[in-house]
Amino acid sequence: MRIKVINPDYGMTAETLRSRERMLAAIARPDTVISMDCLTDSRVEIDSALDVVLAGAEIVKRASQAEKDGYDAVVLYCLSDPAIVACREVVRIPVIGAGQVSMLVASMLGYRFSVLTTSFQRIPEKEESVRYSGVDPSRLASVRSIAIPGGDPRKDIPTTVRLLVEAGRECLEKDRAHVLVLGCLSFAGMGQELSELTGSPVVDPAFAAINMAELFHFQHLSHSRIAYPAPPARERSWSHREL
Repeated sequence: MRIKVINPDYGMTAETLRSRERMLAAIARPDTVISMDCLTDSRVEIDSALDVVLAGAEIVKRASQAEKDGYDAVVLYCLSDPAIVACREVVRIPVIGAGQVSMLVASMLGYRFSVLTTSFQRIPEKEESVRYSGVDPSRLASVRSIAIPGGDPRKDIPTTVRLLVEAGRECLEKDRAHVLVLGCLSFAGMGQELSELTGSPVVDPAFAAINMAELFHFQHLSHSRIAYPAPPARERSWSHREL
């Protein structure tokens, strides 16, 4: 199968995108082809609700193009699942949100889970995101952030993992969480080490989203047209040019 991964952050280099593809391919089926694109027109990084709105149109456009190009599923590479409902309205192939999937998986691994994120300012948004994930909000034990030197979680991965371990242990010991969720896709690939160091299951949203896309494809599942009806504007002649 072919999966189009849409990274909603602007300005990633081709080398970085290919590196992410290789990382995701390592946990996918051998016959799964993964292609990641980032936004080029919407010059934002997803750090707020405003960023989601500003990036939304280009995300929907890229999801629509992925379907036209023959991809079997779309993965939104952000815990905020930006524009996920709009994408599902526009395309028929599965649209997998890394945030929604990770919380659903976490709720299957324990009764309470905590989310680890990059910024104190994002905590309210992460708390609210549980409500539209389909998971009972009472299952959320906490959201904790870490202070990353320089702001880039991947610049010094050992330091990032150390900070995640410290925050994760607080979630487990103080907040009584049973499971941890990596709350930013920049933490992708760090889950296994964090799990070994904390003794807790750790859900990596990047990996969970890819594997869920595979499950949907091979079980011939996609979102309900009753839940996500195609918008009326899609039937207008101009809409196909716009999307």
